[in-house]
Amino acid sequence: MDITNLRKKQIYELTNSLLKDYKDVLDENDLNIINSCVEGKISFDQQNEALLPIVRKVWEKELDSGEYIFVSWNKSNYTPTNRSLVTFATISKRDDIVSYCNLDEGIQYEVTFDAIIGALNKDGATVIEDESKKNAYTIGIIDGKAINSYNGATKLITPKQLFDSSDNEFRSKHNEVILDSKLIREIGSFSK
Repeated sequence: MDITNLRKKQIYELTNSLLKDYKDVLDENDLNIINSCVEGKISFDQQNEALLPIVRKVWEKELDSGEYIFVSWNKSNYTPTNRSLVTFATISKRDDIVSYCNLDEGIQYEVTFDAIIGALNKDGATVIEDESKKNAYTIGIIDGKAINSYNGATKLITPKQLFDSSDNEFRSKHNEVILDSKLIREIGSFSK
């Protein structure tokens, strides 16, 4: 997979989602930035920084709605040793729960935008490696560890994009969100 082309495609899909799904949230400055990205007036390297505040605004609106829940699913009572750094969870609408691999039990979390390291509508294929392994797939650095998403999870994604399965070659939806464990709050156990 060519990560540069994937990131360009993600920016394209993000700008489309922002203009289609969130136009009511955007102000004139946001629209100018998005249009500058679409028209190539902002270099690809600068687009991440330019779009991140807009993505934050969208996520904060969506998270404030109370419509979404985040659940980290219990996988045979296995607790990864790196759980102190990151937590892998799915985002679901309250009336349409997406479990991971058809699991029924998990832990529900309260999440803010700052806690989101990356997200993808399929499995993020994310591993925690030594910071020396930082590369184009790195979506964050926490406590000297590189958080590398080899399926290309990104912070530049809207909640509505996460629910779009049209670009998901997996049979099941994942709606995976990679979270900074220090920035989330456990609500309690969750059963489907």
